[in-house]
Amino acid sequence: MIRNCTLLLLTSLFFQQSYAGGVSLGSTRLVYPTSKEQITLKIYNTDEKDNYLVQSWVSDVNNEKSKDFIVTPPLFVIKSGSDNLLKVVYVGDKSNLPQNMEKMFFLNSKVIPSLSEKEQQIDNALLISTTTKIKLFIRPDSIKEDSFESYKMMKCNYDSEKIKVSNPSPFYMNLVSLSINGSEVSAAETIPPMSSIYLNYKSKGSHLSFNFINDYGVQVKDRQCNLN
Repeated sequence: MIRNCTLLLLTSLFFQQSYAGGVSLGSTRLVYPTSKEQITLKIYNTDEKDNYLVQSWVSDVNNEKSKDFIVTPPLFVIKSGSDNLLKVVYVGDKSNLPQNMEKMFFLNSKVIPSLSEKEQQIDNALLISTTTKIKLFIRPDSIKEDSFESYKMMKCNYDSEKIKVSNPSPFYMNLVSLSINGSEVSAAETIPPMSSIYLNYKSKGSHLSFNFINDYGVQVKDRQCNLN
């Protein structure tokens, strides 16, 4: 999950801060099968007193807003102690999607805190909004492999001064805590389907250790890829 902050400056002389502290998404990633008309995601406000304004959209890997998706409601107020349902609908041409591998997008939800009556009376204020971004995978129904077992297809080998990690599967492979002989090689890597990445290393070993993140966002720990 990726977080960044956008400052909404109402005036620049004096400010009071409000934080969107109680709003969270019900998942760390979404899988959208191409046969589905839509998918849904729960959003929660655990704050016991404050309401928040929520704005949601889908972006591509270049962080550009995608015209191929509609998120409803795109803008709404989530009341304290309540939840709501976001619907994500793909409205693009599915024939333009890859038929043999996943395609990755991102679902973004910006949470803007509301002002109390007392805060509204302050002439100078600064609202801090928080944007949560989670991965959204479009998955063709033609894929028959098991995504939960995809890490077993991974290939690793030494290539000059680097380690080449190949993902021959049709799925995005999400790995964390990559290490050799207990020494961290990388904190996290996302390997696109049917592609490779290169990692720097300081010492050689017989295998690359990692944790694999599955479709539910659960870490399958202590997996290994033999190094050749």
